[in-house]
Amino acid sequence: MMQNIILPLVVLTLLYGVIILGLVWLLRRVGISGRWAILLSFLFFGLGTGLAVAWIWPLDSSVYPNVWAAILGDALYRFSSDRQGSLWLLEVPHVYILAGALLFGGFGLLVQWLYNRTRSDGAKKNDYG
Repeated sequence: MMQNIILPLVVLTLLYGVIILGLVWLLRRVGISGRWAILLSFLFFGLGTGLAVAWIWPLDSSVYPNVWAAILGDALYRFSSDRQGSLWLLEVPHVYILAGALLFGGFGLLVQWLYNRTRSDGAKKNDYG
């Protein structure tokens, strides 16, 4: 039973990673610096797929463009409706756009920071070592 859930999640996550890598490659080809390309790719992916989830929301297949944004969006919606009532930004389907941007923007910020840190450490080693 668990493999019926975990395997599709792994496949979708790998597909998301391939798309994000493609966006990084595309942004680098356009001339965006490596110091920003990763963050922007994650953010564009999160916003784009969050919009796709919100756009096809009533359908059962709406989670496929970004299953993680859908899960986080549902959790944010439940949390906000229990605590604060109805806020437009945190209502379904708007919350999926916010969730995609926050989730993938956060991951992108972390990966970009790690990339910039390793690149700057490598530059220091090459300069002095």
